[in-house]
Amino acid sequence: MKPKSDSGHTTADQQVAKIFEWRRGFNIVHLINIGLELGLFKYIEKNPNSSPATIAKSLSLHTPYIDIWCKTAFAVEILNSDDCEHYQLGEHFDLLLARDSHPRYLGGYIQLGANFAAHDFKYSIDAFKSGDVSPFQNRSEGFADTIGEAISGLHKLTSKKLLPELPNMEVKLKNSSKILDIGCGTGRLVFQIATDWPTTTVFGVDIDSTGIQIARMRLKELGLEERVELVLGEIGKAGDASSFDVITLVEVLHEISPPGRQKAIKDCYKLLKPGGWILIVDETYPSQPHEYRMAEYQFPIQTAFEELTWGNVIPTKEIQESLLRNAGFTGEIFRRIIGEGFTILETQKIK
Repeated sequence: MKPKSDSGHTTADQQVAKIFEWRRGFNIVHLINIGLELGLFKYIEKNPNSSPATIAKSLSLHTPYIDIWCKTAFAVEILNSDDCEHYQLGEHFDLLLARDSHPRYLGGYIQLGANFAAHDFKYSIDAFKSGDVSPFQNRSEGFADTIGEAISGLHKLTSKKLLPELPNMEVKLKNSSKILDIGCGTGRLVFQIATDWPTTTVFGVDIDSTGIQIARMRLKELGLEERVELVLGEIGKAGDASSFDVITLVEVLHEISPPGRQKAIKDCYKLLKPGGWILIVDETYPSQPHEYRMAEYQFPIQTAFEELTWGNVIPTKEIQESLLRNAGFTGEIFRRIIGEGFTILETQKIK
């Protein structure tokens, strides 16, 4: 990249370089998506130092295409090679793109962008004129499943780390506790908690009938019916007042329409036992001009744009904390940032 001009201003060439960098990012997303859809990452992880011809023959693919795919992946450091004839996965890409059970797996996130967000951006041309939205609820089973897979790492993090780190919760999780997951979708977090903590009873509630239908099918397959209940409908249908030790909302708060958020958080307050915790994993939108170019806000800003025509609105810090206070939560609100820009909010229902 060329240096700035003598005047200190950004040069036109620098701005051109930005455009080409962004355009390359578009291509790389699709390169990764092709690798996921065709099983290339999983194959190369299991068979390192494979040639394009070997990969193509094993997976019944076209060798010249696989050759160019491998060379492109090597150029952007997704693959490694000493000779551009035999390839291995680059460092950590086995976890990120080949092992869909690992907490750091990002394949679902890539597929969500390539297979669904791209379609929504086409729709947005008309939506920008009309203001119409196309909600993410009650779409196809493939969409619901990909949403769940995209945030499966957050589900593992929530169950294995965030829940047991809440004060006095690890003992309850190991003995007897009752947890409610708001916006459970296809049930991944519900099943994760029920599997990790075998004495815990877990409820999931969602207004998305497609997600709940998938979750109920998986519930039978997993044999967790005695400890898991799935509810289609509003939050208030999930149980009686003062029923739950913890209520979780993982990537859900910003998906609740702004007019309905306060009631949703008030319902959470009512359903919690005295001393119970609400655990929110979400994104925080900037509220001050200088924040828009801060690193911690870049992921939330992009999410707000990507999900604009879904009708989703990312709340600011001030809105998040106002929702909790107005619902009745008077204790300290614990806030921290993890990963690329996810906010963790935890607060307790004071006895």
